Amino acid sequence: MGQNICTGNIIEQGFGILFANRLSDEGIMLPFGNNVAKRVFSDKLARTSAWLSIGFLVSGLFNYGFQVAMGRLLLPTEFGFLNVLLGVFVVLSVPVGTLLMVVARQTAEYRANNDLAKVRGLFISTNRFVLKYGLIGFVLFVLASGYIAQYLRAPSVAPVFLLGLGLLAAIATPVNTAILQGLQDFKWLGFIQGLTGPIRFFFCVLMVVMGFGVNGVLFGLLAGSISLWILAYLPLRRHLPSMPDATVFGAISFRQCFAVFLANFAFTVITQLDIILVNRHFPANVSSMYIAAAVLGRTVMYIPGTIALAMFPMISEKQAQNSDSRPLLHKAVMLTLLLSGSSALLFFLAPEWILATFFGARYLGAAVILKYYGLAMLPMALLLVLFNYMMACGKPGFSYFLLLGAMLELFLINFYHYSLLWVVFFIALSSFVLVVVGFLQIQFVRAPSGDQVKASA
Repeated sequence: MGQNICTGNIIEQGFGILFANRLSDEGIMLPFGNNVAKRVFSDKLARTSAWLSIGFLVSGLFNYGFQVAMGRLLLPTEFGFLNVLLGVFVVLSVPVGTLLMVVARQTAEYRANNDLAKVRGLFISTNRFVLKYGLIGFVLFVLASGYIAQYLRAPSVAPVFLLGLGLLAAIATPVNTAILQGLQDFKWLGFIQGLTGPIRFFFCVLMVVMGFGVNGVLFGLLAGSISLWILAYLPLRRHLPSMPDATVFGAISFRQCFAVFLANFAFTVITQLDIILVNRHFPANVSSMYIAAAVLGRTVMYIPGTIALAMFPMISEKQAQNSDSRPLLHKAVMLTLLLSGSSALLFFLAPEWILATFFGARYLGAAVILKYYGLAMLPMALLLVLFNYMMACGKPGFSYFLLLGAMLELFLINFYHYSLLWVVFFIALSSFVLVVVGFLQIQFVRAPSGDQVKASA
């Protein structure tokens, strides 16, 4: 824990110095810059986000190294098809992601009441549930593999079958990490997140170098998921007391799961649909350019992932204690605008250099797409924060707005794909509308009354 705090303080001070110096350069008083920097980076949310960012930074470097390696080792058409499969993987993982968000929230509530026996029961019952229905889903996926392969224009059924195996293996590890998140064991959570990218990179690159192509990448993802499940289970043992198992899975309401599923599904569609539809409606050489730009530009959206990851259990805990959680949201939005906005500006100013550095000269045709794709991801980054806040608060209403936004994006891209830039514009439009709606809905997420806060103290 000492290492965790120390690392967070170093990053906090570094951000504060850079931010204050920038204000000084603009002619603004240095004390004001220091004051703003301290307000943004001096609390638990910022320190925790900084620590998790280290893990995500390490993992992210290897994840983008993975994309760069695949872009160079595979043919452009193979690289495009691989990312289509990964997009399908993310979409089909929505039910698991739904359950994990509910589990993290439930764990945070049990932690707030100091009831670790129920956390143990939640761990056991959730893993049993996921394994049972994961096997059923895998059988259904195999039965439909021929139709899926035809729609995705796959060269054979083999990559679709391997994708199904990867989905089956990937459903277990996030259960463990969701409980770690709910317990706010961010030290181990950051460590495991930091290993995700290197493990994935090692297995996948090894299989491609051995000559197995796209099928080898999918097998590497399968091996990586099994390894990560083992690593994520180890730190959980010290949190879960050796007590009679408490069966608590039934305490998670169907209504709550359905609302979170709807929100997860809609948000995943909004973020992944463009690649699938571009692959469907544009020639392979054109779609591969778009995919290269999307792979890089999405970093703008993923940057606040660590902020949302740290914020989620804190919000859930405050809700369980009847405390006002909106100040945490405001700070998360400030951090997101600062970090994601800087990244979007970089993509806008130097798209050619970034593409040449990561993917080489043959992808320079994607520069005009990347220039605006980063800007389109800025409202998407804010939407990620709002989405996690609403789900942590247990407010299901935003789910329906997300679904309408996904339908709007699907309609616009599917019927008005005049060019790739039009696709980027539709993504930006859909996410911007949802951000505005989200902030308006927050006005209805009322803070608890003073009597409630006193009663919880």
